[in-house]
Amino acid sequence: PLVFQRRFLAARQLRSFPWPELERHLRTAAGPALLLDILHKTVLHPLCVKYPPATKYRRCFLTELIKKHESTAAEPLDELYDTLASLLNEEESTLCYKNYLLPTGEAITLSESTAIISGGTTGLVTWDAALHLAAWAVENPG
Repeated sequence: PLVFQRRFLAARQLRSFPWPELERHLRTAAGPALLLDILHKTVLHPLCVKYPPATKYRRCFLTELIKKHESTAAEPLDELYDTLASLLNEEESTLCYKNYLLPTGEAITLSESTAIISGGTTGLVTWDAALHLAAWAVENPG
């Protein structure tokens, strides 16, 4: 769940998530509890609630979680579907966030606008160096 949490909060590409490993774990009796744990460490995490990634990203992630759950033919998990329903009713915003969890346990949040056009991009590309810069800033206050 922690790998999912870090990648989700940082809005990493969904194909970078360890989906095959999750599918193996979902076939055990602990599968539904694992999915709910991932849900609470990602989409329902307090940091995500306060500083959410793009609505479309959260919808796609949750849809993928639901697909993985449904592939096991297990009983539906109402909390997954309820969360997706609330996201489907949420309007897209031009502001989204990437949250990086530092080794110290603190978080760095970067705000990005989907409306900014800069150098031919949408402004949704965050430098990999931003995480290192944020870590340095936390270690070197003032």
